[in-house]
Amino acid sequence: MNKKELYKTIGLIDDDLITEAENSVKLVKHLKISKIAAVAAAAVMLLSLSVWAANVLITSRGAQSSNIPTYNSVPTAETLQDDIGISPKILNNFSNGYTFDSGYIVENEDYSEDGRIFESYKSLNCHYKRNEDMISLDIDKSTAGNQSNHSDTAETYKGSDIKYFAYTNKLVPGDYQLTEQDKKDEKSGKYIFSYGSAEIKISDVQILSFEYNGLNYSICAADSELTKDELINMAKEIIDAQE
Repeated sequence: MNKKELYKTIGLIDDDLITEAENSVKLVKHLKISKIAAVAAAAVMLLSLSVWAANVLITSRGAQSSNIPTYNSVPTAETLQDDIGISPKILNNFSNGYTFDSGYIVENEDYSEDGRIFESYKSLNCHYKRNEDMISLDIDKSTAGNQSNHSDTAETYKGSDIKYFAYTNKLVPGDYQLTEQDKKDEKSGKYIFSYGSAEIKISDVQILSFEYNGLNYSICAADSELTKDELINMAKEIIDAQE
């Protein structure tokens, strides 16, 4: 499994929530917010037990994106405004050598407690590479924002709280049945389980999230060479680029 495939499946919660169509479109429906969902390719980053937005309880999120990149080069802010309705300035590369590889438009839906759609919106998912290492950057303007009760504020930069969370993900096939040991590992927090892989894979995941100028940003790094401090510096570069 390569990094792009890993980012497309990491954090998926239930096998019956995932379908893969022949036209290379991945659909993720009703991701439960009661567990961590870090689906980078689908721009899903939900780390809280519940999300309050405009007095509506957001209990799940759906996302749909193509496996075929929308952008093979850095899109301009004007292009993104036309295509998605947001206009962040996307970096071509970071000072540590990570370079833009591909970008995807994601269709998202947030659901209220009664199962109704509370908000529909588009987001941007970008992949950056340095040699064989890859990270994912997600940007949206959802009302729910980046909810991360499990994260700690690592640093505040230009008025933005940069939050950091790291965990070990155990990726398993969709029909996998948790063993008694798995259940103990899940309860203790040793592993967070996600579904949708042809094989079992354990990955160390880091997630950095922040909000700036009305947009939500999250960086996901799996089995990466990057340190926490390097990720924070990348967040600062993203913020600086917006000014």
